Amino acid sequence: MVLDMPADAPTAADLLAGHPNAVYGVDWSPDGLLIASASLDNTVKLWDPATGTLVARMPGHGDGVSAVAFSPDSKTLFSSSLDRSIKIWNVTSRSLTTTVSAHSMYVWALAWSRDGKSVVSGSYDNSLSVWTPTGSKRQGVAPAKQPVLAVASAPASAGGYSVAGCKDSNAYLIDPDATKPRLTLAGHNGAIEGVVVSNDGKTVHTGSQDKTIRSWDSRTGEVNRVIEAHASYVQCLALSSDGRQLASGSQSGEIRLWNAANGRLIRSLAGHANTVYSLAFSPDGKQLVSGSFDRSVKVWMTATGKRLTRRQ
Repeated sequence: MVLDMPADAPTAADLLAGHPNAVYGVDWSPDGLLIASASLDNTVKLWDPATGTLVARMPGHGDGVSAVAFSPDSKTLFSSSLDRSIKIWNVTSRSLTTTVSAHSMYVWALAWSRDGKSVVSGSYDNSLSVWTPTGSKRQGVAPAKQPVLAVASAPASAGGYSVAGCKDSNAYLIDPDATKPRLTLAGHNGAIEGVVVSNDGKTVHTGSQDKTIRSWDSRTGEVNRVIEAHASYVQCLALSSDGRQLASGSQSGEIRLWNAANGRLIRSLAGHANTVYSLAFSPDGKQLVSGSFDRSVKVWMTATGKRLTRRQ
């Protein structure tokens, strides 16, 4: 049985049982039926968000799994790993379709394009790559001489550009088929760990180790807003599908929800005991899933901030 648990009941069991090692990646399928989690235990897990049931455990990576990303039609899942590979999974059959030798160092970040025609990856080899849904490399750019820690993809209506958030404190906008960035977003004073793009492609949000979230004009590179977001590193960002809610996860384990339009704090979510590495909204924006170094995967109600738990 699923219960809403207030923040003052930390001992109640999470809806999802989690992993035996740190959880670096989470995603929510666009059809709402599955949550995927990626862990340093070298596995990907699929969960039923309605019941908390573990649907599938998918081993195969030779090292920790850093990120997971569902395709827009929810039929395909990409996973990336410290073993330098990307794996492509058939969600229906829970089977491995393809393994891609993707980068020469850790593959750290993944993002699907909104039209489902490509997937972006970021790596510690300092490069951003763009792949077809079947794993063929379409583009490769090294925007800086530093690791690419976060990636995002803009809608085709805004040019379909990719975003690379880098350890050098900058984010880079890269157009399709380009060999170098079109625009550099400079202003942070720490590595950029999270990037998301608004639904119209006009705004790029970045989260950094300098504890701020910045919102940028994707056409000019000008900063529209700076939020003093957390008391510790901003480790990840997520944007709801309607573009109204922006979530940030921090090194301290705190999660904050923001009004994406005006930058106002909506509420804080407390419950993780260590760094929150990944966040993803449910398709309707009513729930948020988080993955943490504390080995847990937590599900939250965005309207109340309550954590979903299960009866023992």
